[in-house]
Amino acid sequence: MADDISEGAVEELLKECARVLKDKAIYIEFRNFNDYSRYKSAFVRSGFSYEAHYNFHIDTSSSEIVETNLGKSRKRDIRTSLRDGAEVVENPSIEEVTEYYELLSHLYKTKVKTPLFPFEFFEKLYNESFSKFLLIRYNGKIIGGTVCVCMKDNTVYEWFACGEDGVYKNIYPSTLATYSGISYAAKNGYKRFDMMGAGKPDEAYGVRDFKMKFGGKLVEYGRYLHVNNRILYSLGKMGIKITKLL
Repeated sequence: MADDISEGAVEELLKECARVLKDKAIYIEFRNFNDYSRYKSAFVRSGFSYEAHYNFHIDTSSSEIVETNLGKSRKRDIRTSLRDGAEVVENPSIEEVTEYYELLSHLYKTKVKTPLFPFEFFEKLYNESFSKFLLIRYNGKIIGGTVCVCMKDNTVYEWFACGEDGVYKNIYPSTLATYSGISYAAKNGYKRFDMMGAGKPDEAYGVRDFKMKFGGKLVEYGRYLHVNNRILYSLGKMGIKITKLL
């Protein structure tokens, strides 16, 4: 959002957005990548409710800053992974991306238990100049990786990350994958690595514990939610809860 936009202009834009999407979407959600608290009143007046949500932003203005802020346990896991044969694949083939997708799909089916985009989405993303696939290979097999979207000269966003952790001795693919994204950002002139969410403040979240050891800054920029169809929205939430229990 531009720095010079007025609160009134934001309010008008939000109201028009809600009007146009009223019968086309069940709900509208803004996940804030930056601090938009100065526009909170405009969101509320436009029918949006605020929901607190954590995130981690990592300073990647230099490789030296990344290494200084990185937690000791993360440094050890990265060092031992590389020492014992894991490698970062910076320019994977589409066949390797397919291997990665199978890992990610398994994770979503067994642990995350929420829908995942079909492979065609990742295939198209693979061919875009603004995306970066960084995969982890061990003994000729893809065992993890991260998918990032890059905003030129500004921020790298980690959209998807996974790894076969606990399977191979001294190999930590999830840690190495995320670190490879952070390192890529620092080496290519990006100011920040955005870890794309760390849960709600009042809920325990294991992923938050994993992310915090990469040396990022914990921020709470939250989300704004506008529900267009409360019945369908409630049914959807109920369906996801049931799916996670199965």
